[in-house]
Amino acid sequence: MASMGFYTLEDGAPELLQALYKTADVTRDPKAPEYLGESRGSHVDAAKPDPAEFKGIRLQNWVIGANKTHITPIDDVDKIGEAAKMTPPEMVFGKNQLLLLHEPSGVCYNFLAVEALKGAHFPPPPSDQAEDIVANQQLKVAIAKHNTNKEEVKELDITYDWTYTTHYKGSLQRVIRSESTPPVFSISEEQVKTEVTTQRIDIEKLKEREPILWFEDVGLYEDELHDHGTSAMSVKVRVMPSGFYVLSRYWMRLDHVVVRLHEARIHHLFGTDHFLREYTRKEQQFETLFAEGHPKSMANYTNIDTFQHLLPVREAVFEKVMLQ
Repeated sequence: MASMGFYTLEDGAPELLQALYKTADVTRDPKAPEYLGESRGSHVDAAKPDPAEFKGIRLQNWVIGANKTHITPIDDVDKIGEAAKMTPPEMVFGKNQLLLLHEPSGVCYNFLAVEALKGAHFPPPPSDQAEDIVANQQLKVAIAKHNTNKEEVKELDITYDWTYTTHYKGSLQRVIRSESTPPVFSISEEQVKTEVTTQRIDIEKLKEREPILWFEDVGLYEDELHDHGTSAMSVKVRVMPSGFYVLSRYWMRLDHVVVRLHEARIHHLFGTDHFLREYTRKEQQFETLFAEGHPKSMANYTNIDTFQHLLPVREAVFEKVMLQ
């Protein structure tokens, strides 16, 4: 299969699946986990993230895999910019991907850098649950004057969010698998059924001590916002005997201006006919944080896990994705 220097919706899932299935054992015990691609070397190491390409696990009617490689070369980054209609971030991992395929239904959920970047265009997706204090506004960058303690603020007039803030929750598709060996995959036009739900991810279940059969942490893009902060998108997965859990995270800190955290959580219990997806969007302006008595030094805001509890939820969406 011909491939560009980055994955798209058309070739991302088929290319990764075909690479993984080439290493599959058709005589395996379907109840036992089968490690695919580079994960076959040692299933002990498969529970730890590493930069190997085309690795994954197959169990309980699921194939869960990833591709991790180097930063996209400059020529291909320019093509990503053209595809996403923007100046791309400093670091883009266009050939990185996390993928989850439910074999019986063909439901496929994957995460791609170029699709995440497409989600950074104004305006943000409408939601009747959104209470966004800065939605549809052009962000301001605090630029300190040389040799003074004062700051000026400049507005940027562009058509997309230059901080690369994205509302991307992953790409939900359905794939068709051929009967050949190894199989060939293509994208179906049939939509995957989703519905709003009152059901929530069972946090207590996730706290239970279970062996981790497979784990991966995949970066999609990063940028230092012209030395005025940080912006990063990544996704990680852990697979246990009972099911799998995915955390997709975008977070951004624009120094002295605003901090954002967008997360999509996916949980599936093997044997059920659906998985749950919870999307939350948190945001707060630093002016408000400072007024509440929190530290004013940006050195205190380098690790989002240490202060995300300070950010109010601006939007929360709870969905059930049907495996049929």
